[in-house]
Amino acid sequence: MTAPVLRIDELINQLIAFQRSGLRNDLKLRSFHNQAQDALAQNPGDAHMALGIIASLEDREDEACREHGLALRCGWNPQRALNYAVTLQRFFRHDEAIHQAQQVMQSDPLDLDAIELAIINAYFAGRFHLITHLLTEYRKRVPGPWVGHLVEIERGMQSIQPMIEQSALTDDQIVAMQQPAWALVRTLGEGKKGVTLDDFVGDDGQVFLSRTFLLPLTFEEAQALDDQLVAQLAEHDDWPVEKFIVTLREQEAA
Repeated sequence: MTAPVLRIDELINQLIAFQRSGLRNDLKLRSFHNQAQDALAQNPGDAHMALGIIASLEDREDEACREHGLALRCGWNPQRALNYAVTLQRFFRHDEAIHQAQQVMQSDPLDLDAIELAIINAYFAGRFHLITHLLTEYRKRVPGPWVGHLVEIERGMQSIQPMIEQSALTDDQIVAMQQPAWALVRTLGEGKKGVTLDDFVGDDGQVFLSRTFLLPLTFEEAQALDDQLVAQLAEHDDWPVEKFIVTLREQEAA
């Protein structure tokens, strides 16, 4: 029996709910894909957006970004930009995700989804000056209480923000110094989904920020990647590695 054809808005709502569930069901994704293909003639913009979401859930990065790009070329709107931002975040392309979210914020400064997406991606990217500004803007609109990632980010910034100001580190420096680590994370395949970050502000005579990428790997595997990271960081003697320390470590067993 053939599945009933969904309207494109219903399909997108189901796709977003499926995306948030974190589940993987290839048969369901194939059904979604067929429905989106059928909608291309009548609503190409939203159909391409749906195909981009589907491709991202199947970890096909190039196809996902191509479909989202086609959706935006059919006509820009906040939903298409924000869904593209979510896809970019999934593939650790945080600065690009921030750009999409900021475009929505320029169109509608009150769009809380856009501000939240920008904050989360700014945290992963290491754009701490930007986070400070965005948290202030979000707090004006949502006095509290907050839930989820924003609570953790705001709490972490209580120690990170004074250190960043004292050290005179710029966002661009931090982003650049993290790029080798993110590039190594992107090589992990399925394992990259379990990567988490741990930030620590210390003072050994000079205040510093240590960011550890915790990987779902064995000690030996994580150490091998960290050795590669150390070698790459050593190629940039102009980077203030004494102020911002980046390491790769294995996650502790639960």
